[in-house]
Amino acid sequence: MRVAQVVKNIISGVSQQPAILRHMEQLQEQVNGFSTEADGLQKRPPTVHVAELSLDTSKRPKIHVIDRDDREKYILAFDGTTVKVWDVAGVAKKVTVESANYLKTNNPLNDIRVITIADHTFIVNKAIKTQMDTGRKSPTGINDGATVYVKSGQYGRKYEVIIADTLVATFTTPNGDKPEHTTEIGTNNIAQKLVDQIRAKGYEVTYYGGESWFVVRKMNGKNIRVRDGFNSQAISAFKQNVQKFSDLPRNHINGYIVKVYGESSSDDDYYLKYNASTLLWEECPAPNITVAFNASTMPHKLVRQADGSFKFQTIQWSQRESGDEDSNPTPSFVGRTISDIFSYRNRLGVVSGESVILSKSGDYWNYWVDSATTIVDTDPIDMNVSHNQITELYSAVPFNQDLYLFSRNTQFILTADSALSPKNAQLKQVTEFQSDPNIKPIGVGRNLYYTSKRSNHTTVREYYAVYDGNNGKDSNNITSHIPNYIPNNVYSLIACENENLLMALSTGATNTIYVYKYLYVQEQKLQASWSKWVFSGEVIGADFIGSTLYLVIKRNGKVFLEKLLINFNTKDFSSEPYRCLIDRKTEVTLAGTYNDYLSTYRWDAKYHFKDTKDKKYYMVLTDGRVFESNEDGVIECTNTENLTGKKAIVGVAYTMNIELSTLYLKRVEQTGTEYLQNYRLVLQDMELQYADSGEFTVNVSTTGKPKRNYKFTSRILGHAQNKLGVHPIITGAFRVPLHGKNTDTRISISNDSPLPSSFVGYTWRGNVTYRSRQV
Repeated sequence: MRVAQVVKNIISGVSQQPAILRHMEQLQEQVNGFSTEADGLQKRPPTVHVAELSLDTSKRPKIHVIDRDDREKYILAFDGTTVKVWDVAGVAKKVTVESANYLKTNNPLNDIRVITIADHTFIVNKAIKTQMDTGRKSPTGINDGATVYVKSGQYGRKYEVIIADTLVATFTTPNGDKPEHTTEIGTNNIAQKLVDQIRAKGYEVTYYGGESWFVVRKMNGKNIRVRDGFNSQAISAFKQNVQKFSDLPRNHINGYIVKVYGESSSDDDYYLKYNASTLLWEECPAPNITVAFNASTMPHKLVRQADGSFKFQTIQWSQRESGDEDSNPTPSFVGRTISDIFSYRNRLGVVSGESVILSKSGDYWNYWVDSATTIVDTDPIDMNVSHNQITELYSAVPFNQDLYLFSRNTQFILTADSALSPKNAQLKQVTEFQSDPNIKPIGVGRNLYYTSKRSNHTTVREYYAVYDGNNGKDSNNITSHIPNYIPNNVYSLIACENENLLMALSTGATNTIYVYKYLYVQEQKLQASWSKWVFSGEVIGADFIGSTLYLVIKRNGKVFLEKLLINFNTKDFSSEPYRCLIDRKTEVTLAGTYNDYLSTYRWDAKYHFKDTKDKKYYMVLTDGRVFESNEDGVIECTNTENLTGKKAIVGVAYTMNIELSTLYLKRVEQTGTEYLQNYRLVLQDMELQYADSGEFTVNVSTTGKPKRNYKFTSRILGHAQNKLGVHPIITGAFRVPLHGKNTDTRISISNDSPLPSSFVGYTWRGNVTYRSRQV
């Protein structure tokens, strides 16, 4: 029986399921193709040469992109020794490095974490433990001796000072039956009477006339106490500690420090120092404790200067201005390494061990509370995750108003009902999924994406909110149909939300970028296409700025900056007749040699690109003519005029290759694709629908027969665009004979030319013989 089946599109990417189970739109392989929802499966965009970079790649650098605004766009590289900066035109910027030791690492790709906020780029070296600066401690102040404070004068009271259980001074005020007794109960008078007696006993007393307090010195560790017959409400004595603030005199010796005990526990104890210039008791840190971070072990910053240069420097972190290790303890990251740095709700946060620590609100450099006496909403936040196992956090991702925290096996969320503060911050465990601690998850659109390792390959998962009213979270494996596609050692996930793209970079395949193209329409995912882009060099790093992918790529021992614009309705150079699909693309003014007798023009492409590894080069003239290099990398243009002085687009050939899945007779149902059984299928031909294409080749391989190649040149007799000197770019259908059993026939499509190719779908025809009939 003669049958035909229409495959409406082939933009669903690669599947590693058995061909019999795949959707008809899925492919066996897709290399250097781009699955667009509007224009079909196209050859991927080309890379454009930007500049050669001076970069040491021996330690696998960390690449970071800064996209501040339309004018401020930069490429950063951390090579394990220093940091280098270029603008997007490849122009190197001067970088002054003030703290080089912080950048030193043997594995910058994994050890360096970077985040850019406005004009500052913050850098964390995960291999360095943070420390306090032991050389910077709080002042010891003046806190020797014992203070006696006469609070009030009462009639008929006995004021006594007792040192080492010995009465050393006493004064009894009159009963007040005479008017002149009023001067006798003055606090200054009472203090002076007591001072005279204490001095007479051999003690040193510091006393300021006109004040109601004095300090007894040289007590040799002896205790002191007072009595007043008024429940100690009229006189008090203390050394360095008081029960409450009201026990202190209104003034004191400048720099005198005293500890005030809190009402409940040591957590609310605080310290006060008298400031004679302001005439106030001011809160201060405990004497002789460390108050500052060792800035050389803390995150650093890279700041653009006014002259366009950059400075890598330490940060002037705020010091501890109050309390002690109980009431204002050192942050949890001290003594440990920092795993990640982030910005969340106007706070600078870090992840360290099992803790997440956020700075004061609006004060990125401050991780200390203002006052040990009370907690305010702007104070720093320092919280530990709660789990029944050791759970070290490695990444924090602000996303959808919450902060998502990832450990190796567990995910947490830091959230708050209103303004984030230490009082209402909540840290909750939400899911238990395994993830790769070396890869920072990224938010794209409405989902988070992260990776997890298996034996030899990597899984990419999509983390999302479940719309069930309970704000639950779940995770899908978006690589379930390609379980052995992406090799382990993925080091970066990058995304372009404008183009619905997610990409994975792996040191397991340094010349390859794994591409995930997706499309959501009305809460449904209509496209989930995996494929790979293969380059002729080693990809050191890549990231997006808008819809442009910037690549740092190593070719033949040299490092280059190249860019790839994810847009097909454009040209990379105004002189292009069409978008030329060649890598390392540049616009040149030709300066080759011309043989007038043979009408042959020669131009040495290999000399121009200074490369010995690329095998094929192309030259495209402004009128659309295409010339290919020979094996020596020389482009010979025969039967042409002298091209010297003319502009041309030159570049390196790259091949788009797709292989169709084995063709089976299938039926599309609402529940999926159903495979029809008990038949024998012999293929006759295939009609490939193409759009705006200039060249491609269909390769048919059938068991027992020689391989056949059917080349499409777009030159169709009688077609309106088939003109001399112009290569036509047309739309239509290309019929290819197959003649073989479906399970013995492999069909692939390739294009290594600069000409575009776009495939919409195909129709195959064949003869079916049913082996049995179902009863």
